[in-house]
Amino acid sequence: MKHRLLCALTIIIIIIIIGLHQKGVAFFEYTGPQEGNFVIEIQSEPEEKDYYNVYQGTVNNKKFLIYIKKSEEKLSYGDKIEATASFNKASGERNKGCFNYDLYLKTKKIYGIFKVEDVGKIDKAETTPFIIKVQKYLKQNFQNNLKKDNANLAIGLLLGDRSDISEDVQNNFKDANLTHILAISGAHFSYIILITTWITKKLKNKKLEKILLLVAIVFFIKLTGQTPSVLRAGIMSIITILASILKRKNDIYTSLSLSLIIQEIINPYAIFDLGLILSYSGVIGIVTFYRFIYRKIKLKIVSITLAANVLIIPIMIYNFNTISFTFIISNVFASGLLGIIIILEIITSIFRFKPLFIVLDISLSILTKIADLCSKLPFSKVYVTNKFIWVVLLAYLAIYLICKMKKKSIPILISIALVFNVAVLIDKKGVDNLQINFIDVGQGDCTLLINKDTSLMIDTGGNANSSYDGGEKILHRYLLYNGINHLDYMMLSHFDADHCQNGIFLLKNMKVKNLIIGKQPETSELYEEITAIAREKNINVIYVQKGDSLKIKNMNIKILHPSDKFITENPLNNNALVCKITYYNFKLLFTGDIEKLAEETLIGEDLKADLLKVGHHGSKTSTTQEFLDKVNPKIALIGVGENNKFGHPNEGVIERLKEKNIKIFRTDINGEINLVVKSNGYVTAKTIVSTPVNDTARAM
Repeated sequence: MKHRLLCALTIIIIIIIIGLHQKGVAFFEYTGPQEGNFVIEIQSEPEEKDYYNVYQGTVNNKKFLIYIKKSEEKLSYGDKIEATASFNKASGERNKGCFNYDLYLKTKKIYGIFKVEDVGKIDKAETTPFIIKVQKYLKQNFQNNLKKDNANLAIGLLLGDRSDISEDVQNNFKDANLTHILAISGAHFSYIILITTWITKKLKNKKLEKILLLVAIVFFIKLTGQTPSVLRAGIMSIITILASILKRKNDIYTSLSLSLIIQEIINPYAIFDLGLILSYSGVIGIVTFYRFIYRKIKLKIVSITLAANVLIIPIMIYNFNTISFTFIISNVFASGLLGIIIILEIITSIFRFKPLFIVLDISLSILTKIADLCSKLPFSKVYVTNKFIWVVLLAYLAIYLICKMKKKSIPILISIALVFNVAVLIDKKGVDNLQINFIDVGQGDCTLLINKDTSLMIDTGGNANSSYDGGEKILHRYLLYNGINHLDYMMLSHFDADHCQNGIFLLKNMKVKNLIIGKQPETSELYEEITAIAREKNINVIYVQKGDSLKIKNMNIKILHPSDKFITENPLNNNALVCKITYYNFKLLFTGDIEKLAEETLIGEDLKADLLKVGHHGSKTSTTQEFLDKVNPKIALIGVGENNKFGHPNEGVIERLKEKNIKIFRTDINGEINLVVKSNGYVTAKTIVSTPVNDTARAM
């Protein structure tokens, strides 16, 4: 009875915290000075970025990420600096369903980011904490005795530090459904307890053995960074040992509830940490379903894997929009090997015996190969929309009914299937509104238009100078989260990276039926790559120029530019596609990156539009007064990155828009912008970050 009350209390606490967060209540926020001189204590070793060394550090006993230019002296744990710095709040959710960096940092109890402009006085740490010394020793031990990639993997498996594991290896583990192996879990604590017990059993003092076990567990928690999954496993291990000392019966649900409550007391945002969610879900799945599954199949490892994944699968769909149909294969092969590796890592950390390092090196190579091979198996990573969660839950219900009710369940299952299919048909019917989703892709343009369930994406954004793939991390995630598993049309205004590069991932990894592009004044690498993918994927390529028209549902698209006479000055931008889309009486004008020269050639055209996608991110070379007077829009959309180095949008452009009382939406300020236009011209608008127009409407 007690454990039920504790479980109920835990659930109530979770609901309250999530509810308060949804209402905008902040559990901790930085309210100090935004810029000036600060005393910063460094609390980590540096993580190298392109232009900065990034540390964790404290300012007034609060934890922050500290960005310091690489030109400055490299710092170590415990160093104190006096620095001129400015505070930056981390970005929140910029698009529906996409990554929320601010919330992610808060799950680590990090208040935000300080960017250091100038480092003044440096007080070097006199002593290094023992934990840091041990961490350095372990890292150097593996780095000196293992191959580089294997050493980085060994560090990740034992210390939970994945910063040096290559992106390819991490992606292979993720695609093979083995990401949990890279997180510290209950298995690690089991081996710590096993080895500590073996070492201390000669003491012949049970209570002293238990106390030393507690010390070993607390030490390991500190050593591995106190992440939520570490704390979950560590606290549960401590509760189990304390119950043994006090001769009390240990209850798994009590341990789970207490460990979660303790974490929520330490940091209320911990409940939003994906590692915590997966860790608790896996344990609850095993506790709840293992015996039932084992009775059916009599295979222990397979039963544990299936039981853990019962709750993990919907969470993976919700967070990554992927499902693996081969996770049993990868987990069966990897799970047994993981135990051997962890034990070898612990032993070689104490006894530096060369033959054991050789065995460890081979074992790590085999584990990496298993992840690599399993990631390439058919159906190892299947992309699905969030709607697929309901299919999974209905499948669970069907299995339960078949097992419990047998033949009596058939009419119930048929009824459920019919209701589900009717719901899908209703959902697919679509409504005759025009949805305009101006997606925040940083310094770039991307617009998704939807009418009657037919999709048209105009430009995709991208960054040629970054390894970050916005096609995968932003657009693909965005589409799947919002229930879109294909694009009917993709239109690329031109082949600058910030308008087309993200499209490469979409073209390769989801169905795109039609690709609309203009005839090119000159070829480019991105043009050649994208058209080659289109040929390989049998995508219908539609080449257009001035005078061409297309009709997509109730959207009539007229191409206004370029003609067959290309502009020779800055040809890539000035020959970008310009199209006017008419939806009943509502008109939209998309201008790519055209500049003043191209705008002048368009003055004689019918440019009048209700909505203008401002050219070239609001650059001073575009949106001249004459051009703006001809368009005379009511709404202006500007795709631009936060604090971009180009100074976009130009103040002169913004002033011209304001003088005409045009409603301005900017992705750097508003994040994603959603407009819904009804057939009568009635418009509603919402923005993700701030809401100058929030659930308001007006006739156009």
